[in-house]
Amino acid sequence: MADRYLKYLSIKSIIIIGFLIDKILAQSICPTAVWALNGTTMAGSSTGTAGTTLIKLDTPVAVIVDNNSNFYVADSGNYRVLLFPSNSTIGKTIINGSSGTGLNQFMEIDEMHTDANGNIYILDGVLSRVTKWTPGSTSGILVAGGGPFIDYYDGHVDSMSGPVGMFVDPQALFIWIADSDNDRIVKWVNSTTALTVCGSYGTNSDQFFYPSALFVDTAAGNTLYVVDCGNQRIQMWLPGATSGLTVAGITSYYGTRLDQLWYPSAIVVDSNQNMFIVDTGNSRILKWKVGASSAVNIAGTNPDGGTLSNQLNNPGSISFSSNGSLFVADTSNNRIQRFIISCPINISTTTAASVVTTTIPILTSNCAMTIWALNATTIAGSPIGLSDLTSTLLTTPEGVWIGSNDSMYVIDCDTYCRVQIFYPGNLEGITIINGTAGTDLNQFNGMDGINVDVSGNIYILDSYNARITKWVPGASTGILVAGGNGLGTSLKALNSPSDFFVEPNTSYIWIADTSNNRIVKWMNASIGVLVAGGTRGTKASQFDGPSGLFVDTSASNTLYVADTNNHRIQKWLYGASNGTTLAGKTSMPGTGLNQLNSPQALVVDMSGSMYIVDLGNNRIVLWSLGSTSGILIAGSNTYGVLPSQLYAPYNIRLDSTGALIVVDYGNNRIQRFPVLCSPNITASSATSILTNATSSAVTLQNTTMAVPLTTNIPTASASK
Repeated sequence: MADRYLKYLSIKSIIIIGFLIDKILAQSICPTAVWALNGTTMAGSSTGTAGTTLIKLDTPVAVIVDNNSNFYVADSGNYRVLLFPSNSTIGKTIINGSSGTGLNQFMEIDEMHTDANGNIYILDGVLSRVTKWTPGSTSGILVAGGGPFIDYYDGHVDSMSGPVGMFVDPQALFIWIADSDNDRIVKWVNSTTALTVCGSYGTNSDQFFYPSALFVDTAAGNTLYVVDCGNQRIQMWLPGATSGLTVAGITSYYGTRLDQLWYPSAIVVDSNQNMFIVDTGNSRILKWKVGASSAVNIAGTNPDGGTLSNQLNNPGSISFSSNGSLFVADTSNNRIQRFIISCPINISTTTAASVVTTTIPILTSNCAMTIWALNATTIAGSPIGLSDLTSTLLTTPEGVWIGSNDSMYVIDCDTYCRVQIFYPGNLEGITIINGTAGTDLNQFNGMDGINVDVSGNIYILDSYNARITKWVPGASTGILVAGGNGLGTSLKALNSPSDFFVEPNTSYIWIADTSNNRIVKWMNASIGVLVAGGTRGTKASQFDGPSGLFVDTSASNTLYVADTNNHRIQKWLYGASNGTTLAGKTSMPGTGLNQLNSPQALVVDMSGSMYIVDLGNNRIVLWSLGSTSGILIAGSNTYGVLPSQLYAPYNIRLDSTGALIVVDYGNNRIQRFPVLCSPNITASSATSILTNATSSAVTLQNTTMAVPLTTNIPTASASK
């Protein structure tokens, strides 16, 4: 009994001593601070494994470090808060909850804060409430939310909905809450009374779209910093202001550039007005000086996330030790990472301004090389990546076909699948085919490719049903023309096909039979013929997950294959037993212009130049015949939703003017990159320079392309 009591006193003393200096006040961090590239796992599994023991975590959403480098973890998946003494990886349970609505339970733990007395505040977004847990208690006290409240100003009854961010005033103990689903900030003056501080739904400077966190600089008159998650920005509200200033990010434009954010989730501001932003969607931590046009990445090297020591995976919050070392709640990796600080002397702290972009004039004279605009126009779907199955929005489109007069057929799926036609200049699609999920011939389990013949028949690739159906104009059901015999390896079956091509004269169907690592040609609806590949590997006779193909009918059906997992483009002469690598390096993915990373699709022009959808690099590359490297013609070395960016591009077509039509899958949109100048063709001319852009080799007057120039890129600013 005595031992248990001494253990209790030890834990209690750690809690109280740890909070003698409040951690919420703006911290002073040396101006030249840099943090180690590699983090050290301080709690949880270094490999990302979740668990319930005291050495494991499950979805930790918050971490707080005290002045003795003890740290507290809101272990959301286990409904508990753990205390980790300095230099120990074994936690002590100080709040032990379970799933439920009682005051000793949580439906969800979204945020955690502390005060100088060692009280712990837990925000439960599902129950829309904050409970305060005094040291050693087994149940919380309701201090905010949990039901209707009285508005401080006019006395009307209101309530919160889905709050996920919180800040506790260290002196007054007022509780500021990001009332996320209501797109506002509310301040609780006591357990029953609150007031709306600012916000409503929208993108204006006085509005928010799902605010996810906030920081109040109490030393600067309660200057408020709001993580405006859905608007991809940080808003700073000065005392008494009626609108906010955008101090980080570009409103509505997510991306991976250092002047962009991607669903940020938390923020800490130091005494020098450096904002430390948890850029969750990019799996990184940024340091962004108020007034700077871009940030410095201080932790997390891979925007796609990872488990390596220099990587994060959807981090949820940060905290600093008393010496400035950075602790990160690496949420999806189920661990807490520490990045050691150092403060070198005589290091310039000037933040480099981003490149100022200007408008390029329309070219009115001939040029030696074809130039496409850097910035695309969205011709279907949302310019900022919103998704839905409406006439003006798309959901993860996978294919597009350019018809007569540049009409455009687009396929997308969610709760059902559809084909829409978009006429030039009209952003509203007309649904001409739709089907629910299923295996009947009027149903789909996905739409993965589309082809339209000269008679208006529409062919649809349904990968999960391993088949292609043909829809005659006006039909309410399709006709099976290939596959449909289940997944299999025989020539009567397909296995997760990704792309196809219909010969214009014979209606023979060439199919990239992806999981069978082969290209097959179906000359009737019963069985296919092996054209190329058939086994998985890296040899010239093999493929590894071929996802795209192009058949040059003007060159005796020469076949080009996007050999996706081998990161190369293969050319097969008809009847050959081996292919030749034209682009990329076998099994060597990379970002260099002599490399590819999971190429997804391609088209080829009459000179043999290839327009390659380099999916893993979020770009379109032009690769001329005989060249050892490509030229970047769309996308960039960062990805996102700006007009100059792509995110997981899936397919490409060329319209009658030579414009690139890109299926920007991850951004739920179709992008058009117009030709600015082409040899013997001026940008203002409407003369057609392409023929048969999608069914056979296209004709382009000159296929040596210049690097695109900049046109009207939105830039981040320090004020709205």
